[in-house]
Amino acid sequence: MKKIIIVIFIISISAFPLSSKLLINEVVTATGSDWVELYFQSSKKESIDISGLYVTMYYGRNENLAAEPVTLYSYNRIETSYDDRFAVIHLTEPRMEDESDEKGDLNGNGVLDLYCNNYYNSLWNSEGVVAVDTDDDPSNGGVIDFVAYSNRDGSPNKSIESYIDYAVSFNEWTQCSSGNPQNCSVDTGDSGLKEYMSISRVSGNDTNSMNDFVITNFQTPGRENIVNVKRSRRRLFRCLRNKISLFPSKSSSLSGRVPLFVYESCNIKFRIFSVNGMKVYEEPLYRYVKPGYFSLKWAPFAGNSFRPTGLYIGRIEAVSRERSISDSKSIILILSRRK
Repeated sequence: MKKIIIVIFIISISAFPLSSKLLINEVVTATGSDWVELYFQSSKKESIDISGLYVTMYYGRNENLAAEPVTLYSYNRIETSYDDRFAVIHLTEPRMEDESDEKGDLNGNGVLDLYCNNYYNSLWNSEGVVAVDTDDDPSNGGVIDFVAYSNRDGSPNKSIESYIDYAVSFNEWTQCSSGNPQNCSVDTGDSGLKEYMSISRVSGNDTNSMNDFVITNFQTPGRENIVNVKRSRRRLFRCLRNKISLFPSKSSSLSGRVPLFVYESCNIKFRIFSVNGMKVYEEPLYRYVKPGYFSLKWAPFAGNSFRPTGLYIGRIEAVSRERSISDSKSIILILSRRK
């Protein structure tokens, strides 16, 4: 019976036109909780339930993504707080609750998160593979998308090499003419990725090769990848909004988010002043903030933090001890009890 279900599932996946593809969009291998981002691409308005699939390195024990339906769409719907094209798969956090269609964005981070009880060492940082598959078996043709990465030390792991060979046989990865599969894997450098780096897809195109991916300093879970960033060498961050209006809400802790884009690892201090220069709020120092999207927090309508309606000035200061440079920016915060 199980084999029949798998066959039906494979047929349903392959029924999508060639312009439709469930893709591995981003891979993180050097953190305490490695994750993989999936992206559903289509030229039409389509959707796919990914709950029965596996995101796996094949090594060790792995499990399917969720017990309840989880639908990705080829477009971003306005009725959800996250981008419906993406899902972030946390590979070794089984105690967390999956954000299924029914439950939605439980932690309010604007990302669709799923949590698996996969191989306890998660993704190796030296070399490895990541596959989207209909099960945890690399040999039966259920692979939907695949990426191999390596530090190219000249000694490929035999298990990883066998997984690559299977992917090549099913036309989901490119055969390496040199005979060493490391040479045709995404090059992560001698020491592998640093904790703030990711393997990111360059675009929606899928050539089933290392050319589809680059190594970036920006992790963007649940968002489009950032491959190239133009900025002054002395800029440490950018405010994504210079004027923010805040209103009371049922989730007051979320109403005071100040979105930033951080260019490189730094410490950030956030203080808020009244228009006459009196400090009304100060966040504890954010230490070693990773490059990428980041939000400062302020709950102006909650408990002891309650502030009256009016205009406030937010002051953001960042310091990179590694490069001995600093950066700062002021923003306007408008508080109102009514929308």
